[in-house]
Amino acid sequence: MRKNEVHSASRAIAKSAHGQAAGESVGKRASPVPKVDSEKLAQPTYAGCFECIGAKCEDACCGDWDIPLDKITYQRYRLFPREKLGSLVSHFVSRDPESTHDNAYAYIHPTDSGVCPFFGEDRLCGVQKQYGPGLLSTTCSLYPRSLSQVNGRLEGTLSLSCPEAARLVLLSPSLSLLESNLHSGEFKTDNVFSLAGDMGNHRKPPAHFLAVRSLLIELIRDRSRPIWQNLLMIASFSKRLDEAMTGLNLEPVPALVDQYRVALGQGPYDELEGLPRDLKRRIELVLALSSKQSARHSSGQRFRDAFWDFVEGIGSAESSAPDEDMNRFRIAESEYHRPLLDAHPFLVENYLVNHMLQHLFPYGRAGSPRFIARSASDECLLLVIQFSWVSSLLIGIAGRYREAFSTEHVISTVQSFTRAVDHIPQIHEDALAAVRQRGLDDLSGISILLRT
Repeated sequence: MRKNEVHSASRAIAKSAHGQAAGESVGKRASPVPKVDSEKLAQPTYAGCFECIGAKCEDACCGDWDIPLDKITYQRYRLFPREKLGSLVSHFVSRDPESTHDNAYAYIHPTDSGVCPFFGEDRLCGVQKQYGPGLLSTTCSLYPRSLSQVNGRLEGTLSLSCPEAARLVLLSPSLSLLESNLHSGEFKTDNVFSLAGDMGNHRKPPAHFLAVRSLLIELIRDRSRPIWQNLLMIASFSKRLDEAMTGLNLEPVPALVDQYRVALGQGPYDELEGLPRDLKRRIELVLALSSKQSARHSSGQRFRDAFWDFVEGIGSAESSAPDEDMNRFRIAESEYHRPLLDAHPFLVENYLVNHMLQHLFPYGRAGSPRFIARSASDECLLLVIQFSWVSSLLIGIAGRYREAFSTEHVISTVQSFTRAVDHIPQIHEDALAAVRQRGLDDLSGISILLRT
């Protein structure tokens, strides 16, 4: 696509009003636009709905990664008698000399088999059995809950790297219906994040955050357009938000929100159909990212299994021609992947909305040395990369299982992908760098990442 065509499409997205397009576009979600309780989703509490299923969990959280240990818990663990887990502490728990944050003061390192040293053969936590839940670290006590303090109010979401959390979030017809007693005082709040400052410049967080978040959630859930168009609209909005916040564009943010809100329910943008598709580049990126991640021990066997199901589903092999891979990818998407998601559109919506809520999108989180300050455009690009990556894996897996492809495959793939990718900042930076190196970080590139 020529540069002026990309600009034309970008202007089309930003129009304050757009007439309803006639007919159905390929990939359009035909379900009616769901009613959104913006007030509930603006400050979610559904973290409190989660209940651990313990030994029944098919992918326990006690493995594949170093577990952060807060300073107080580390000091308590050092007092354990040798015969009551103290020997394990001396071998597998160590202080992080470079840490400047009490919530990541030390780490519990996995054994040679890749599991937490306190994880017993009964698939239960030895610390909790020996000393009770009060001696669990902040990380172990809260996970998979993610708590944030926004505008003076506690909110809580869930990490989809936990199988039970993934089921709870993805299979809910509406996240706004998931309410809990998060504000009862029953939950530990030792490790609570906050909204990052003004575009990472450490100024006061923007007062319009909740209005921006509400708009973006409603755009995700607008079923009058295919999801790729909604994400392109969010990418366009994020760029203009950056410009407004940095003084490059003097348009007030509330006016920008109102401009994009008019587009809700107005149907697909014909202008966006001219943006490029390039399955070869999309598949090459997914293969490169997944191969690199699979080589890491921390990726977990479930992610590696999902990746090889993807490879088998599109038939990618040394002797397989790229055109054959792309054709199998298209067939898998149209015949097996899309029908399932058309029947359960909330699967995709909940994945994206949960990401936005958990990561305080598009401004990002503060409160951990692991968080990296990014612009709204980069936060959006990272969201698009992760969505493109996991969606591509799912399309290949749909091709592998065909008529048997089900919501359980979605749950397993999203969970294993999130566990392998979402907890390691370096993976995010590597993915952003890979996309930029391939020239896929503008509106045209985002179209390639999202479209089949």
